[in-house]
Amino acid sequence: RRLSEETPYGIDMVNPDSPTPRLQQGENSIKICVVDTGYDNGHEDLPTLVVENDGYSPYGDDELWNEDGHGHGSHCAGTIGAIGGNNVGVTSVNPISEKFSFFIGKGLRNSGSGTTAGVMEAVQACVDAGAKVVSMSLGGGGFSQL
Repeated sequence: RRLSEETPYGIDMVNPDSPTPRLQQGENSIKICVVDTGYDNGHEDLPTLVVENDGYSPYGDDELWNEDGHGHGSHCAGTIGAIGGNNVGVTSVNPISEKFSFFIGKGLRNSGSGTTAGVMEAVQACVDAGAKVVSMSLGGGGFSQL
């Protein structure tokens, strides 16, 4: 394992002038919501969130928002807001964690699957929490006649 911070391939794809400057972060902090499989709270390269305030799961105590049994939600959150300049892991499009805050909506279960109702409930929690951006990286099943 390399012991320095890396810039993932996709970061330069969304920042055509990378590595300098990156997307400019504004003067005011904004709330960004990630609706996915959860968030690995305590991950060394992600901002630590407050369990009581910074997320929501429609699935109860069996599927907590601050646990990501699948890893995809934490990956998506890391692309958005991995802490930059700490010589750990990767950097992100928002490397300065003081310029944004996360709210996590666990719309998908630890297995990576979920329901439209679960996703929409998580989105509503994001809106209610004041999120200005809601990110969802969702796939889908096959076509249905219903």
